[in-house]
Amino acid sequence: MKKTQNSKLKTQNYFIPCFILAGGKSSRFGEDKANCFYKLQYNKCKKIFKNVYFVAKYKKFKNYPFFIEKFLVYAPVFALEEIIKKYKKVFVLSVDTPFIKEKSLKKLLKQKAVAKNNPLIGYYDYTMLKKIKKSTLTNLKIFGINKKELKIHKKELININKKEDLKANFPYFIRQRRKRNIY
Repeated sequence: MKKTQNSKLKTQNYFIPCFILAGGKSSRFGEDKANCFYKLQYNKCKKIFKNVYFVAKYKKFKNYPFFIEKFLVYAPVFALEEIIKKYKKVFVLSVDTPFIKEKSLKKLLKQKAVAKNNPLIGYYDYTMLKKIKKSTLTNLKIFGINKKELKIHKKELININKKEDLKANFPYFIRQRRKRNIY
């Protein structure tokens, strides 16, 4: 029964592309934090999505597919607008949320929802373009664009902004990597 459910999920959503946002400045981290997590996030997403792309203002990682965003301002809402205009239905993940589990990504995808406390993780489509455009002209926020929100465990949504964030959550990070056999 479980295999059938997983197969159904794959056939329904397999072709929706996943975009991993990796274009931030990382000024609080002290170096480009995308370099710390891009392989982990990419490998996790490739198990779920046929097409996975990184999003940034330039190609950061050799041998990985990229969507180059054109807007000069550093705000995810502009990248989201560009991506949806081209692909219509997408799943978005930020590179600096390394604790999110595959199970949670699948749940968000199946429900066409975003994470309640971190809407940079979740499903978006062309029907939301009007709200996205309004955000680009006002507050540059992604909150409220997709009204369908699911609660995901708080630990999975930790955003690594500073090296202290990683150190504080390092035991959890190591446990997750061991569970997934990622070293």
